[in-house]
Amino acid sequence: MDKQIAIILTSIERPQALKKSIESILAVWQEDSWVLMVGLQDDYDSESFSIVAKIIEDNPGKDIRLYDLEYDCGISKARNELIQKANLWNCEYVLLTADSITFDESMSGIQFVTSSMGILGYDLCGLNLKNRIPWEAHLNLIPGESFELDFIDPKLKEDNDFVYCGIVRNFWIAKTESLIQVPYDEQLIMAEHEDFFYRYNKADNHVCCTNYCSGTYNKGENTPEYDKIRATNFRIGRQRLQNKYSLKNWVVYKNIERTQL
Repeated sequence: MDKQIAIILTSIERPQALKKSIESILAVWQEDSWVLMVGLQDDYDSESFSIVAKIIEDNPGKDIRLYDLEYDCGISKARNELIQKANLWNCEYVLLTADSITFDESMSGIQFVTSSMGILGYDLCGLNLKNRIPWEAHLNLIPGESFELDFIDPKLKEDNDFVYCGIVRNFWIAKTESLIQVPYDEQLIMAEHEDFFYRYNKADNHVCCTNYCSGTYNKGENTPEYDKIRATNFRIGRQRLQNKYSLKNWVVYKNIERTQL
């Protein structure tokens, strides 16, 4: 049976955070329309693989698929691989989450978001992420200088179900077809965010954000191995990002006071 929504969750060196994230998804599971695709960049004999295998064994009625990815292949490549698999399984939408995010009860209403996206003409919708700095903004490229994020007024999200923007946090749902057309740049490893949304908008896709469905960002659950990998990959990826666009700097902010929690 074709699934409407593929939830893609990638992880490396954060087994307990991964377990908590998956358990929160199971708590609001939509039986007939969801498939959970877990992509692990860990070694095959790691704790993370054992945790996911046990969850699959304990939940035979839920469509959970485990993928063994290349060790430390980077977020960009990991996401591309799972998006391609979601497309092969004819999933209409991809819901991007992370091992640092737990689903709230409101996520059981995600079909309202996808239905509204179809009516309103949006291709990607950023979901509300509690306990994490707001990042919904309009995105511009200042040639030779940097990317510019012009943050939206948070009151707009309070007063409207859906608000147009150009970039959101890494907790969103999007039409699979649009993601196939605009894959992540795998050379950017872990500094992929601005580049992806810049190209996604340039490809005439439409981005919005909503408070209707929420998750919670969980701080302080990193392992030393993860912190080392993240720091190295982000440093290399950021330099490649600046080289790609011949930028002096990475990003500048407008109306940053709107991001205060």
